[in-house]
Parts: sequence; structure tokens; C-alpha cells
Amino acid sequence: MTKRAAAVLLWVGLSSGCAHYRVQAPGAAGASATEARSETLWSLGWGLVQERPRVDNCQDQALAEVTQSTNLGFALISVLTLGLAMPQQVEWRCAKAQPTPGDLGVLGAP
Repeated sequence: MTKRAAAVLLWVGLSSGCAHYRVQAPGAAGASATEARSETLWSLGWGLVQERPRVDNCQDQALAEVTQSTNLGFALISVLTLGLAMPQQVEWRCAKAQPTPGDLGVLGAP
């Protein structure tokens, strides 16, 4: 095998080691109001212990979008530990505030 073919195979192997999963709310609920925040979470013991993201920037609003990503480094950690430790990158955006229904009253009333 030539050096060029080996380099191409190495590049293909390294570039194919990531995955992204994205969930977005439909319609107006999917319009994000905040910048993306992210955190690296770990699943330990084949999923028996799982970290949860600390979503503290939404001020009681819903989530508009959540993306979960993994890369070659995270995959290598998972393989080398036989699944005991599995990191992943989670990114989220908060939805815009929804107006609450209320009584507008009558204009000009005393």
C-alpha cells in the first residue's frame, strides 16, 4: 500500500468518527431566544449513572433545540473503557417567552 493510500484511509477513518443528533420544537416554539450553551456529560457503568445537563439559562422557558454530539475522541474513550465511560457533548437553546393570556381591559373606562 502506498503512503498516499494509507493517508487517505487514515483521514477517512478519523473524519468519520463523529455523530450529531438534533431535536427541535416545531413552528414558533422552535425559534430560539438564547445563544447555545453546551456541556460535556458522562454516562458511567454502561448507563447506570448518567449526568444531567444543568440548564440554568432558560428562566422557566421551554427548550427550543437540543443537540447531542460525539467525536472520535469520545468514541475512543468509550471503546477503551469497554463502555464503562461514555462522554457526549450536549448543546441547548432556550425558546422565546410565550405571552400569557390575560384581560386587557376596556380603553377609556373610569
